[in-house]
Amino acid sequence: MSIRITDNMRYQTVVGNMFTIQRQYSEVMEKLASMKRINRISEDALGSSQLVDFKKTRADVADFLKNARDAETWLSMTETTLNSAQDLLVNAAELAVSQSSATANAATRRIAAQNVQALYDQLVSLANTKMGDRYLFAGSRTDSPPFTPEFQEARTDEPGAASGNVYSGKATKGGVYSGDGNKSFVLKIVEGGDEGTATYSLSTDGGKTWGPPSLPGDLAGTISLGDGLTIGFDAGTFAKGDVFYLNAYAPGYYRGNGEALAVSIGKNTSAVYNVSGEEVFTNRGKAGVDVFQVLADLKGALENNKPADIAAQIDRLSGAREQVTMAVAKSGATARRLEMAKNTLEGMDQGMTTMIADIEDADIAELATQVAAKQVALQACYEVASRIQNNTILNFLK
Repeated sequence: MSIRITDNMRYQTVVGNMFTIQRQYSEVMEKLASMKRINRISEDALGSSQLVDFKKTRADVADFLKNARDAETWLSMTETTLNSAQDLLVNAAELAVSQSSATANAATRRIAAQNVQALYDQLVSLANTKMGDRYLFAGSRTDSPPFTPEFQEARTDEPGAASGNVYSGKATKGGVYSGDGNKSFVLKIVEGGDEGTATYSLSTDGGKTWGPPSLPGDLAGTISLGDGLTIGFDAGTFAKGDVFYLNAYAPGYYRGNGEALAVSIGKNTSAVYNVSGEEVFTNRGKAGVDVFQVLADLKGALENNKPADIAAQIDRLSGAREQVTMAVAKSGATARRLEMAKNTLEGMDQGMTTMIADIEDADIAELATQVAAKQVALQACYEVASRIQNNTILNFLK
């Protein structure tokens, strides 16, 4: 049995081979141009799947690393600021010691009082230090200055409401705050309806924890928030999830709170990176010293020329320095933890980059060899095609 090879079959075979070589040549050139072994999933399904997982992990690591670096910067500025505050307190203590002695007189004490006022003003400025648009020592209330230059009695802000609330009536506060620290009271609607049917829950820590739901109808009367404060609402309709809050401040200079700022530095791992002004400069700190009040009392004793009262501030200033020193130590310990976390994350980032490169990156030398081979094959296809095109019956006649 004989097989007849027609011209059409020869042409189709040559053209098919030419297209195959051209496609392979284009694929190699694409890899050479992108320097990537995998440019589409079809080239390596398993490798592509691994790349997706590895790149997601590397993106998560990059986020954790950014958090750690930002927190380190925050802590560095915190420590620098606290060291400056420590220097101011040392100067104040030196003035107290020198002006409580018998060699001082009313004139020197008046001059010293002016110096203490300058130290006081500088300390207020340090306590209201900002990094970017956030205040270092405000706790979680980083959008407003945490310290006032003058002592203030217990006070509360006007009630506030979340922007997405359905209820459009007015909330009215009542009572005098009797707490010993700054608080954020939050009321959240649990079940919607009018004031006779809606229920609510209360939080005294800014929404971290919640009390049990109220009974229907409790919104119709005055609601006790605790620590001497109440809140009431006009008639209206409440929606589930409506939120209302009331900020309260204990007597003193501080308007921030004692809440922590934390960042994620790993999966299910976070780090607190702030030191609140409450624990550094108020009598809620570990040494129980209101730093600004000590300086105010020292200034008053100097102005009134009372050596005994001046001497009484020496131990209080020592406690103030101790309180600031503990805050510096806390910042340093947190910074060391973040440094270790950052080093670990940098190692992970490098490792993931290497693993991704091993899968994704092309071998340039191998690709160059393939390009040369495909060029030779393509040139051979062109040569064969040109010869087939020139074949006639005369080529087979002797």
